[in-house]
Amino acid sequence: METARLGLHEAPRRTRHLAPDGAPSVTHRVALHTDGDRGNRVIRVIQTDPGVEIGRLRTGPDSEGPPGSVAGWDVLAVDALTAACLPLVEEACDLGLPVVVAADLPARFAAAPGATIVGGAGSGAGLAAALALSMLPRSAEPVKARLAWTVAGRPLRAGRAVTFPEPVGSLWAGWGENPLPWPDVACCPAPTNSAWKAIRVDLEFRDAEGGGSVVHGVSDEARFLDAACFGSAILAAARGAYPRGAGGPGDPDGVFVRLAQDAGMQVARFVAA
Repeated sequence: METARLGLHEAPRRTRHLAPDGAPSVTHRVALHTDGDRGNRVIRVIQTDPGVEIGRLRTGPDSEGPPGSVAGWDVLAVDALTAACLPLVEEACDLGLPVVVAADLPARFAAAPGATIVGGAGSGAGLAAALALSMLPRSAEPVKARLAWTVAGRPLRAGRAVTFPEPVGSLWAGWGENPLPWPDVACCPAPTNSAWKAIRVDLEFRDAEGGGSVVHGVSDEARFLDAACFGSAILAAARGAYPRGAGGPGDPDGVFVRLAQDAGMQVARFVAA
């Protein structure tokens, strides 16, 4: 394993540094099993946190030797749940480490007992669901929601019309699976051949004051948004934001969304009475 900070090749000892208030703070260690440019972009996002140390596990057909071990590390991050990384994922689950996956989890995926698996950390569906969770006031309950996100592909000529933030604009969307534990959620993946990725979430809610509706949107260069969200989910996992089980990158306290905004993601907000 190569570490981005210390140049070590084995699991290092746990160290402490001083937090801004002078109190000792434990360094969190993240093991990356990612390929190519995505891994480099994610490292730049994670390195903004001085309390995180990064290691890269061997990947690719030209890699020599086994991919290594996650013993001594705190979080494992992988591109997808592939055969190449499953031994690492199983080891991480046995050790009680959270696993962050950039791709969406397979349909009807179930985590092993006691495991923490965060899927869709770099996907449009994962970000849309996370935005929806952060948009809902704590004292409110959702009435109706529509999640829309772009996916790579040939644009549709018919379907459900969605207007995303510019420069993506209007697209036809299809039908997707609901990533939220809410009823009455319309999920709209919209294929596009644009280099930009966009998200739109329309939410109606009910609270003690009667309720309201709000629309949030995101539009940015796809590779940047992928890295910002994947890296933010990794940081959120390192900070203990996710409970046991399998789920998306969103969390009830909005840690993931705040970290993504700190990484440069901009959210457009529109509120209607």
